[in-house]
Amino acid sequence: MTEVELSRRERKKEETKERICKAAFALFKRQGVEATTVDEICEKADVAKGTFFNYFPHKEAVFGYLGEEWFAQAQAESVEILKRPGKVGPHLIALFSELASFHEQEPALAKYVVSEWMENDHTGLDEMCRRWDELALQLIKKLQTNGELRPDEPTERLTRILQDIHQGTILEYVASPEPPFPLKDELRRRLTLAIEGLAPRGGK
Repeated sequence: MTEVELSRRERKKEETKERICKAAFALFKRQGVEATTVDEICEKADVAKGTFFNYFPHKEAVFGYLGEEWFAQAQAESVEILKRPGKVGPHLIALFSELASFHEQEPALAKYVVSEWMENDHTGLDEMCRRWDELALQLIKKLQTNGELRPDEPTERLTRILQDIHQGTILEYVASPEPPFPLKDELRRRLTLAIEGLAPRGGK
């Protein structure tokens, strides 16, 4: 198979995956996740049932597609943010708070996103989770070298602390029967307090 043929084949696979996800989300929003069947998703996406299972082990797994989109956005915007002079912490806080807007906009679907994330997070088996962790480590290391976070603590520890705050805030929001706070605003506040509290002693 030539490089052009391989590229075309990969592009077609991505298009099929995207079509399945869009069909699934449209049905989830209209009739709920529980009421939607894989057969209905396949019919709307115009794919065979076997094709669906080539991409996803079950219908809820399509929420992982959102993680892929969010990661691509976070990675691209992080590269641009890290090029800026001065403090980058506030820009990163704004980025990761904005990425959480889905949970406010689609509360009925948010619990399924979180469920997939919790099932795969830190098992060491999920490629997307590993990529998120690698990006987080890279960003926290930059904050340390930039003088915005303590350099005397392991990057891994600081990364885990900030990830716990970010993830814990989202979990609190999604698990509450009624929105306990404006999510993006609360994330900004908590992450800002955490970074300020973990700044080098004496400031810089």
